Amino acid sequence: MSWRRRSRHRQIDSGGLYVKSPNISPGAGSVVTNYTEADWVRTIRHGVKPDKHPVIIMPSKDYNRLTGCRPRVARRVRAEPAPPAAGEGATIRFPLIVKALYATGKIKDDAEEIDHSLPPAVPVPDAVTKEHGAYVANMCQGCHGDHFSGGPIPGSPPEWPPAANLTPGAAAAMPRYDTRGKFVAMLRTGESPTPPPSAP
Repeated sequence: MSWRRRSRHRQIDSGGLYVKSPNISPGAGSVVTNYTEADWVRTIRHGVKPDKHPVIIMPSKDYNRLTGCRPRVARRVRAEPAPPAAGEGATIRFPLIVKALYATGKIKDDAEEIDHSLPPAVPVPDAVTKEHGAYVANMCQGCHGDHFSGGPIPGSPPEWPPAANLTPGAAAAMPRYDTRGKFVAMLRTGESPTPPPSAP
C-alpha cells in the first residue's frame, strides 16, 4: 500500500483503491474556502457537506460523540501557520468489489449510520479516568469495531491487515503496551513497540 503526503494531501493507492484527500488549506482550490463554523461541525460530526451530500471515506462516526474539539479543529485549520497549498477536491476511485458493496448497502457512509438526532455529548473532564477513556475511545471504533475486538476494516481492500484486537487478554494487542509511554509513542508514530505475536 502507498500512503504518502504530497503538499497538504493524503493519498492512498492500494489494490485498486485510490484516494486523494481534498485541499483544506487556505490555498487556491481549497474545498473549505467558504466554510462556516456550522459547516465544519456538520462535516466533522455528521459526515455531511454543505451541499447536503455525504462525505465519502470520512470517519465522522468516530468524531460524532466528541464535544469541544469541533470548533477548535476549525480554528486550528484556519490558523495553520504553514503556507497555503494549491490543490483541488478529493479524488476517489473504488475497486469493483467496493463499488458493488456500496451499491448493495453492505458498506455505508458514516452519514448513514450516525444518529443525527442525538444532541452533542456532554463534555467529560480531561483526566485519567474510565469515563474520559471511554470518551476518547469513540474515535477508535471506526477501525477496531464497536467492541474494540478488531478484524477486517469495513471498506478497506482485502490485502489490508485487520485492525488489532484491543480487548483484554493475552491474544489481544494491549498487553504489548505495559507502560503509558509505549502507548503514547504508538499513537504518535503509528509504530508498535513489539511485533505482533505469530499466528499458531
